[in-house]
Amino acid sequence: MQWIDGNEIDFKQYTGEKLCEKLSLEMWNCCKVEQWPSWVDFIQVAYFIIAFDTEVTMEGIFTFLENSIGHYAPQIIQAFREIGDDNDANILEEICTLCPPDIMRGELLDSSHQEYEITSFNEDHELKEDIVERINELAGNLYLKTDFDIWKLLFDFVDRKIEAL
Repeated sequence: MQWIDGNEIDFKQYTGEKLCEKLSLEMWNCCKVEQWPSWVDFIQVAYFIIAFDTEVTMEGIFTFLENSIGHYAPQIIQAFREIGDDNDANILEEICTLCPPDIMRGELLDSSHQEYEITSFNEDHELKEDIVERINELAGNLYLKTDFDIWKLLFDFVDRKIEAL
């Protein structure tokens, strides 16, 4: 099977955790998110969860909503569901309903920013204060701010997919 860089890989030589670690180390160097459709399904799931985690941990939920990765919110929500994390999927779905990423990114790009250069939240949006507060409240309930171990779910999911190959 092919790895994200196009080279052949024997997935069975990895555990779910080791494969996710490999992905997290290599995904930013060799690939663009637009390449995901050519990857094995379970690698897509891991990629979207790791990319979401990286973005939100580094820059916060609002930057996610207006950055290029926000365009893939439906795939990220589905990735959470695939690993059995409906709680975070539902939270992110509600956040994206309140503040659709494509609209947020479109507004920012219309103000002369280039795709993929957005690195911090543009506070000039016309979001009402109660919407901002609700999004912050919801984001506070994501796995990032709780004791919920999303990584165990992800690693177990990848382990099962590897075993099924």
